[in-house]
Amino acid sequence: MSDADYRERTVRNEGLLRPDEQLILRDTRFVVAGCGSTGGAVLAPLVRSGARRFVLLDPGTYELNNLNRQDAFRADLGRNKAEVQAERLSAVDPSADIEVHPEGVLPETIDGLLREGDVVIDAVDVTTPAGCDAKRALHEAACRRRVLVLTAYDIATTQYLELFDYRQMRSPFAGRLKGATSSDALLRALVPPLALPRRIFPVLTLRRRDPSRSFPQLAMTSTLLGALVVPLLLRAIAGHKVRTRLRVDLEELVLPPGFAFVERLRAVAGLPGLWWRLR
Repeated sequence: MSDADYRERTVRNEGLLRPDEQLILRDTRFVVAGCGSTGGAVLAPLVRSGARRFVLLDPGTYELNNLNRQDAFRADLGRNKAEVQAERLSAVDPSADIEVHPEGVLPETIDGLLREGDVVIDAVDVTTPAGCDAKRALHEAACRRRVLVLTAYDIATTQYLELFDYRQMRSPFAGRLKGATSSDALLRALVPPLALPRRIFPVLTLRRRDPSRSFPQLAMTSTLLGALVVPLLLRAIAGHKVRTRLRVDLEELVLPPGFAFVERLRAVAGLPGLWWRLR
């Protein structure tokens, strides 16, 4: 793609994104680990804002139950998610530099895929033991490579983000995982109880009784990450101050202030009971 083409495609960014921010988007290599609900949500905002270098990793294929929230259509069913999303990116920017790894994050190879200056978006599915191992390996490699990692969790109506700046941190997950190996233990270590919306409490109770039960997810929450990713990462990449933990609950946002406050109080008050049921 010529410079003239790129300038024309991003001309409507001018006045809203500074030249240095546009350059950051153009030059940064974005490694997206998991291209489903949250990982898939960041790709269109990034490429449409001017990002041009991507590494996509996902071992999964689209299933019919993914269509409630993921950027896929019936024609994509059965196809690898990373490969489909690479086509979506190329449809916007045919000259984008896109590296696809349909095997997903493998502990034995992920270290060699990361480079200095990369930004990793960690959307690894941790509902399986292999996913837990992949998430650990990703952060261990990112810590060794000293790169920035954004993690995201869509929980009912809540999007919860955490930024791990391994350019400064020296321990994966800030040392919080310790002996956590199962999916539920890993999530308890990484997602603080106060981040949970009350709507998810009954689901967590049911999963305690039946661990094979899947987590429900919603399109409105998954796609919310796309709205947050560009301003958050632009500041973080440039070394500016940014919130390293961010919780946005859409249900609370649309409630009148008094009702939203009561909803938060109910969620906080319900945490001891939830802990007792999940112990």
